[in-house]
Amino acid sequence: MADALSIESLAFRWPGQQHNTLSIDRLQLPAGSSLFVRGPSGSGKSTLLNLLAGVLVPTEGVIQVLDQPLSQQPGKQRDRFRADHIGYIFQQFNLLPYLSVIDNVMLPCRLSRRRHQKALSEAESLTAAAGDRLTRLNIPESLWLKRVSALSVGQQQRVAAARALMGLPELVIADEPTSALDQDNVDNFMDVLTGQCQALGSALVFVSHDRHLARWFDQELELDAPAPSRNEAVS
Repeated sequence: MADALSIESLAFRWPGQQHNTLSIDRLQLPAGSSLFVRGPSGSGKSTLLNLLAGVLVPTEGVIQVLDQPLSQQPGKQRDRFRADHIGYIFQQFNLLPYLSVIDNVMLPCRLSRRRHQKALSEAESLTAAAGDRLTRLNIPESLWLKRVSALSVGQQQRVAAARALMGLPELVIADEPTSALDQDNVDNFMDVLTGQCQALGSALVFVSHDRHLARWFDQELELDAPAPSRNEAVS
């Protein structure tokens, strides 16, 4: 089975910068396993996620996702790969407020034929597949036809997770999705999310500044903030 991701000699720096925003010598994540990424502001956590999703390409080195050299592919090919293979849980959820809960969950399968077909391989319809995801993430059926704006923050977060898991993506990326939750909701969400990724065989890359979340994961990567330049150190 292909590794979920493999990184060799990765470096990224923004145009005009002398110092790398992010440097990783080597990282390998087996299929179906989980990685916890933490670090202070400015350490490159969001940059790493954008590189893994193919939104950015590295300045140096190679990123392979599911054995595909994602960092070497053209932009449109990276976009299609992301839609077909990667589920994304955003920090602010990015749910569409004018759609119902269940329509939000089905959205990845409207954008990807591959995920549409994979959803239908486990249910008789997209609606049934989305309903199964919502049930497993503890969203009652009475809320499925409501607009997401009517839900609590914790419920919206679980809807975002259900959407990311729709269509059996091989890799799920989560960008600090617990930052707005109290501790009880954090623990419940982590139990549900990691359990669902394991059940579906999806690898999980999860970013947070909260070191206490590391206990849910197979691997941990700590990123350091880049050293300031001489001018920045003086100012």
